[in-house]
Amino acid sequence: MNLSVRELELLRPRLRDGLNFTVQEQGRERVCVIEDPSSSQFFRVGLEEYQFFRSLDGTQTVAAIIARLARDRSGETFTEHEALQMLRWLKDHHLLAVESDRATGKGEESQRAWAGAVKWMNPLIVRIPLAQPDRLFAMLARALKPFLGWFGFFAWLCVVFAGASQVAVEWGRFTRGFNGIIARDNWLWLGLVWVGLKVLHEFGHGIYCRHFGARVREIGVIFILFMPMGYVDATASLGLPSRWRRIAVACAGMYVEFFVAAIAAIVWASRPDGAAATVLHNVVVMGTVVTLFFNANPLMRFDGYFVLSDLLCIPNLAPRGRTWFTRAVSWLLTGVRKLRPERPASREEWIIALYGIAAWVWQNIAFVGMLVAASVMFRGGGIAFAVVAAVAWMVPAVAGFARQLGAQMRGGMGAIADIALRLALIAALIGMVLFVPYRKTVVARGVVEFGDTRIVRAECPGFVGHIHVRDGDVVAQGALLMELRNEEVASAIGKSRRELEAQEVRTRIAYARRDVAEYQAEMAKVDGLQKAMRENESYAGTLKVRAPIAGRVSSRTLNQALGAYIQRGEEILKIGEATGRDVRLALGQDAEPHFKAALHRRVSVRIEGRGGTFSARLERLDGNASRTLPHAALTALAGGPLAVQRVQDDDAPQSQGQLRHELTEPHFGATVRMLSASASDLADGELARVRFRSPEKVTLWGELRGAIARWMRKYGA
Repeated sequence: MNLSVRELELLRPRLRDGLNFTVQEQGRERVCVIEDPSSSQFFRVGLEEYQFFRSLDGTQTVAAIIARLARDRSGETFTEHEALQMLRWLKDHHLLAVESDRATGKGEESQRAWAGAVKWMNPLIVRIPLAQPDRLFAMLARALKPFLGWFGFFAWLCVVFAGASQVAVEWGRFTRGFNGIIARDNWLWLGLVWVGLKVLHEFGHGIYCRHFGARVREIGVIFILFMPMGYVDATASLGLPSRWRRIAVACAGMYVEFFVAAIAAIVWASRPDGAAATVLHNVVVMGTVVTLFFNANPLMRFDGYFVLSDLLCIPNLAPRGRTWFTRAVSWLLTGVRKLRPERPASREEWIIALYGIAAWVWQNIAFVGMLVAASVMFRGGGIAFAVVAAVAWMVPAVAGFARQLGAQMRGGMGAIADIALRLALIAALIGMVLFVPYRKTVVARGVVEFGDTRIVRAECPGFVGHIHVRDGDVVAQGALLMELRNEEVASAIGKSRRELEAQEVRTRIAYARRDVAEYQAEMAKVDGLQKAMRENESYAGTLKVRAPIAGRVSSRTLNQALGAYIQRGEEILKIGEATGRDVRLALGQDAEPHFKAALHRRVSVRIEGRGGTFSARLERLDGNASRTLPHAALTALAGGPLAVQRVQDDDAPQSQGQLRHELTEPHFGATVRMLSASASDLADGELARVRFRSPEKVTLWGELRGAIARWMRKYGA
């Protein structure tokens, strides 16, 4: 249907049969809602447009309708160009039947069939209708009617508040539950919880929709990256006169999920860690965090979008925003001034334009994210899967946009060469952004230490008996720092001493007998016992901890160590230069190549809570990664970035417990030497951020893949 102004005098268009019209209050204005029952679509138009549409009965020409409306409104009506635009809009949404040879024919039907087939071929998103449940929801709405009003809302508030309070009280335990939440052994429970919550979610939409008198035409399931999400065709609620009822229907699914999640949180708080607590934790996370991320996002056509559209009193926000954005892209591609969208002049127009841009950006980010996730999840076949999904996703959009551009070009707007050149430039720009290597800025968090710091560790385990220094003391090399007590070692030395004394007696007896062979054998035993005695005494001597170098003592918990049990190899304190300062870093395995390439190069250091930056040099990088805690200030126990976990410790005595903390992932240690003279004023333990431009080049695509892989490794471990 390619209309021109000349045809207005001859064309007698008519609306399709079966359309329903409802007048609603939209803010301070009245609008008309057009319902298309055959496609379950709703459209909102102004009352002036409604009067024009209702006049399209197939007996009057468009010119005659415009003339009659002008008489009724004292000359104020639509222009011929505006009438053409409205007719094109009706035709694009399949609301118009035209008594001419150019009405919808086999070509358009084949195009729709092809578009439907392409959608089914898209492995990222597959939609499967299941049933028509209107009777079921009508029955449930009648049965649950007492709970669908203010009484039910008050009960919902009480339960949700109780559940949120329990999570707040057990917040540390709740956050620890995220570790391994997408691990393989949790997939089955996650899937069952997800399916159950989504069934309840869609039932919430259906029940509230039927409660307010709107029909529920269809229920089904959508698979997004093979993850099932249910859907209920509650579009009939768009015809409800009250926008608050429309908002209630849109929020009903999240409303039900929050209620179930709150009950799960209450039960979870009373259960010890185990399989049942894990399932309940999954319910809480899925029913709150996940449903907010997916369903409350207004940039997708989910619940949050319909709530935002009604709150802003802007009908058809997404289509209008998409139309504005498409027109802007067409103008950028063709350079034709006629296609340039008008600059927004009102609040509503600004919102529509900004929403169109934001929705396009977000949908493409989500699309690329799903492609990257697919390429990571499915390992070897992931790239092929991502390519197929990208083609299936982009073909309908590109084909539709190409048809629109073709129509504009046939109308004399734009040339093929110009459009091809601009498209090539855009494709090249996207390729450059994703695949051209660049040097990234690397940032790592660390903690300030005294220069050339030596970690003093316990060579012999024991209980702290005496502490001879304090944090910040300057000591000489060999100075006594701490004395430990180990009754087992003392007992072993006493036993060795008694065995040696007894053996010496046996040696003297053999000497008195003048038995040379026996004497030599007994003397050999004496030598062995003396050697073991010296080793035991040397080992026991390490219970007196001495300074390996001269410097300043550093340990924030030194005054709390009296009486504590120190394991073998455990850090006791640190000693470093009194004037020099270093920054100790703990690096993830993905950052290690960048630091290895930057070894002995200049870096900048910013101290948290202080202004300015300090010049420094990357001095050392550990050769092996370790789970040993680098510094308490860097761990999550002190609010730092490094996650820790409690593990079994077989070395500790029974009285001290069997658990200790270690990093959840191995990290490389690195040392940065501060070069600025003013760095000597820094206190040991201050947090720092080290920044530099990596010599290693990366691509944005590789960084996205790495980020998703790390996220999946972290929460799937």
